[in-house]
Amino acid sequence: MIARFKQRLPSAAGPFRGALLDRAILWSAILLVVSIAAFGTYYYLDQQGSASPPTDQEIMQRQLSQYEQVVRDDPNNITNRLALGDTYYGLKRYSDAISQYEAALVINDQSTLADVGLGQAKLGAGDLAGASESFQKVIDQSQGADVAGELLQSAHYYLGSIALDQQKPDEAIQQLTEATTIEKSDSDAWYLMGTAYAQIGKLDDAVNALTQAVLFVPNFTDAYQKLALVYDQKGASAEALYARGMVAYSTGQLDEAATQLQAAVNASPTLAQAYAGLGLVRESQGQPDAAMAAYQQALQLKPDDFNATSGLARLNGSGSGASSGALPANHPAVPTGGTNHQGVTP
Repeated sequence: MIARFKQRLPSAAGPFRGALLDRAILWSAILLVVSIAAFGTYYYLDQQGSASPPTDQEIMQRQLSQYEQVVRDDPNNITNRLALGDTYYGLKRYSDAISQYEAALVINDQSTLADVGLGQAKLGAGDLAGASESFQKVIDQSQGADVAGELLQSAHYYLGSIALDQQKPDEAIQQLTEATTIEKSDSDAWYLMGTAYAQIGKLDDAVNALTQAVLFVPNFTDAYQKLALVYDQKGASAEALYARGMVAYSTGQLDEAATQLQAAVNASPTLAQAYAGLGLVRESQGQPDAAMAAYQQALQLKPDDFNATSGLARLNGSGSGASSGALPANHPAVPTGGTNHQGVTP
């Protein structure tokens, strides 16, 4: 099992925000160790009456000495090296992580796990050239070996991120297209692709990519901000109102969101996504009847609108809970523990 979270590159517009582990590579053995450690920690704190559980980073810090010890005990065990590298990486000790991934590659120079980990750590340390070399190695290896799709997708994503940071939008689009071909639901990759298209003036392509980004993460603030700017450039005023309404929605400014989205549907009564957005706002405000009406209007205009379809499903399945103002657990405005990879508009 491999779980990963994207680390967005610092760029001229400011740092990207990522999940705590920033696409740290974890596999079943490590997850098992961490989950056991987490259970023990939770149990101890529960017995002590602690008000809050430890964070992932606190758990990793507590386990660090154990990982360091197993590497000392068996320095030629690649799994131990990778586990320690991931722990250093999660703690943002990038130079230490680099040392462990490089040691893992001495043990097995064909380890794609080590190459992706090394690339991530070099990104964290600001070595873009070194990171690119590691990610390109993963892609090269995939030509003659069975490389896991998620690792290959990560390599393309990171190379696209680096190219965008280096002001090479065409190269970024090429890499990010490969990434989204492997994983169509990668909102981060779609967002960066939309940014790259906007940089070269391909506004329709930018809209298409950014629309894919918000399809999978309906509270993706930065993608909506970028959409608003692109719509401004296109002269699409109603669509720009919609995008800014969704910026307000995604940042919890529900009254402002409702005002902007209502203005969008007034300006363009056939704008399905604005009705769907208004449905999300009304649902978040605890107004199920108004939300349902907005979702139904969206579906009349666009029968396959994802947000409207899923919104109706939530309302039909939530009973009286929606009218109380409580959001169901699967509502897009409810935090999902790191699955919403939001960034900062370049």
